Amino acid sequence: MIQSKEQAYKILDTQVKGIPYEAIDFLRNQEESEELTKKLAFALKNAYNGKIYYSEEYRVMLPAPLWYAVVAEKHLSEDLFEPLLELFTTEEDWDLMNEQAVYLVGLLAKKYPNAFIDKVLYFIEENIKKENKTPYLFCFEALYYAKEEKFEHIHSILEKENFHWLDHYIRILGDLMRKDTLAKFKELLPNFKGKHTAIELQYYIDAMEGKEIDFQKGSAFCEMRDSEWKNHYENLEHIFASTNSPISQDGKINRNDPCPCGSGKKYKQCCLKNQA
Repeated sequence: MIQSKEQAYKILDTQVKGIPYEAIDFLRNQEESEELTKKLAFALKNAYNGKIYYSEEYRVMLPAPLWYAVVAEKHLSEDLFEPLLELFTTEEDWDLMNEQAVYLVGLLAKKYPNAFIDKVLYFIEENIKKENKTPYLFCFEALYYAKEEKFEHIHSILEKENFHWLDHYIRILGDLMRKDTLAKFKELLPNFKGKHTAIELQYYIDAMEGKEIDFQKGSAFCEMRDSEWKNHYENLEHIFASTNSPISQDGKINRNDPCPCGSGKKYKQCCLKNQA
C-alpha cells in the first residue's frame, strides 16, 4: 500500500511495465498543493525529454508523463496552461500522450472558459505567425467551450495567412453550428476557390443549412471518453504489458531519442544522419 506522495512519485517516475493504478489514484485523491502542481507541470513540459524520462537500464522512454497527465485530470490549474500547450510545439509524437493531452485541453477549457481559451487563441496565433507545422491543432478542442464574446476573435483567426491547420480549425467551428460562423464561412469561401479548404468550407455551409443529411455533429473528446480513467486505460493494458516503450510501439524512433545502436548519441545525430 502506498503511504506517501514521494512513494507514488517514485513509482510513476520509474515504472516501465504495466499501468500504476494505485499510485495514480493515490495522487489523484491528494489535496491541492504547490508541490504536486509543480510535479504535474514538469512532467507535461518534459514529456519528450530523453534526459529526464529515458531509462538507461531498459533503453526506452518511460511513460511517466502520461501517468502524470492522468493525475492532472483531478488537479486542474492555470499553472498547467503553458506546459500543456508546449506539448503541441514539439516534433515528437505519441498517440497516447496526444489523446490524454486533448482530454486535458477540454477539461481546462470547461473549468477556465475565459482564461484558458484566451491563452489558446494567442497560442494559435503565435504558431501561425511562425508558420509552424507542429501539432498545435490538438488545442483546438478548447473552442468547444468558448463563450459568446470570444467568437469575434475566433473567427478572425480564419483570415490568417500560412495557417497550416486551417482545415482542422474549420471542422471544429463547423461542429459548433453557429449562425455567425455560417456567415463567416460564406464570406471566406470565394478566397479559397480551387483549394481543398473550399471543400471543407462548403461542406460545413451545407451542413449548417441542412443540406447534408448524413452530417453528424462532433463533440469534445472529454465528453466522449469514459470519465472514469481506469475504464479507458484498462482497454490499453496490452500496450504496457512489456518493457518495450509504448512511445515507440509503432516501431518509430523519434529524432531526439537515444540512438538504438548504443552510440550514446541522439538518433538524428547518428544512424538517422547516416541514412541521409
